[in-house]
Order: sequence, then structure tokens, then C-alpha cells
Amino acid sequence: PISIQGHVLHVPVYLLSFTGADLVLGAPWLKTLGPHIADYDALSIRFYLQNAFITLHGDKSPFVSQAQFHHIRRLHNTHSIDTSFMLQFNTVAHHEATTISLPSDMSSDLQSLHASFMDVFGEPKGLPPPHEQDHTIPLLEGSNPVKVRPYRYPHCQKEQIEKMVKDMLDQGIIQPSSSPFSSPVLLVKKKTVHGVFAPITVL
Repeated sequence: PISIQGHVLHVPVYLLSFTGADLVLGAPWLKTLGPHIADYDALSIRFYLQNAFITLHGDKSPFVSQAQFHHIRRLHNTHSIDTSFMLQFNTVAHHEATTISLPSDMSSDLQSLHASFMDVFGEPKGLPPPHEQDHTIPLLEGSNPVKVRPYRYPHCQKEQIEKMVKDMLDQGIIQPSSSPFSSPVLLVKKKTVHGVFAPITVL
């Protein structure tokens, strides 16, 4: 038996090694109470036990204060903390144009080269300009689309593929199309990024 706020309760317990609380009353204990009323705003629970209504009240702190270093050290020394996390809020500024920051130790020759070809090193805003030799895949008149079997890609790659497609749509590299001709893509793993597209040409 345990005593909680002047009420004696008989609760089967399991002895576990953890910190932060003397006792955890979870769903198995709530199941033994039968119908009960829980007020999460007032932090109270009311149930009928041993021919009487019992109401237990939670510790409703008026506010949450920032812990000081000596508080954390005392809790650590008394083994009252199992794990701790640090959260930091940062304001992300929205920039219309993407700039490339150069390493401070880059040689002057490379910096001059970068400045001379800003249009090459900048973020793409569409398809490349026409060249003297543009490559196309001519099709015979009346050609039917190549039959490509549907294939699945791992679910872990779904978010990355959708992000790349959205980025290329925003940059004008690709455009929405309802053409029956299609080309599968392969997500290639790289060392420094999640992956890049490698189109597989089907002829």
C-alpha cells in the first residue's frame, strides 16, 4: 500500500532503476479504477474506490523558471536527472537570393575565377542557354511511348526525391508535363549530401 495525499491505495508495482520520480502510475493502474474523471486543466483525477470518491490533485506550478547552473549541478550530484537537453530558438531570416560564401583561405586566383564566372557558379534559375550543339532525341513519326515497368523506391528516399523535384520546378529546370513518355530516376548516394538524381535513359 502507498499513501497519496492522505489516501491509502493498494497498487502493484514493478521495481525499475530510473530517476526523476518516486512512483509512476500509468495506464495499467488507471485501468483498475474503472470509470474516472480527469481534468487536465486543473490537473486532477476523481474516481470511486472503497465506497468513497477520491480526488487526487497534481502539482500545478505557477510558472516555469530557467534553471541555473547550481540547480543542474545539485540535481546531477543527487542522481535526480536521467537525461537533459538544451533547446535554443533561432530566428531564420528569409533571403530572396542565395549567396555562396567562399572559404577564407581560398587563393586569390580562385576568388578571381569565381568572380569572373558568377553566372556559372550561381544557383540555376532555369535551363542552360542554347549552345552551338544542342542534343535532342528525335522520334520517328507515329512512335509509341516506351513501355516502362513501374518500380518502387525506398520510403526513406521519398522525402528527398520530392524535395529535389520541387527545387527543380522552382528553378525552372523542369516543368510539369502530362506526356506519356517518361524516364525513371535513380537516387545516388553521395558522401556530402543525401543524394542526387541520375536519370536512366530508356531507348
